[in-house]
Amino acid sequence: MREYDNLCVICHECGKHMVRDMRADLFNTPNDSYTKPLHSDALAIAPSQRKEHEQKFPYIKLDKKCRPIFDNYGSHQRYLNETGFRKNPGKSKRRAKKVS
Repeated sequence: MREYDNLCVICHECGKHMVRDMRADLFNTPNDSYTKPLHSDALAIAPSQRKEHEQKFPYIKLDKKCRPIFDNYGSHQRYLNETGFRKNPGKSKRRAKKVS
């Protein structure tokens, strides 16, 4: 965290400086909306699959690059469940033992 201000990461596509959104690491509930729509590169599909995707998942829009767009945690998780994908679990803290 001390070095946060010194980090300089450049986007390889547009050449702009990238900034890490620390809020992305926070826990979300199913009703929480994302602050900005999430365009998922990891879940992108081939253009030939677009029609089938729109029939199976009409509630999930695709952008020009065929990436699904999520605007809240609930729809993102529902899509993952229906497609069989899972998020990698984040690191969890070990619980301290209670001392009597």
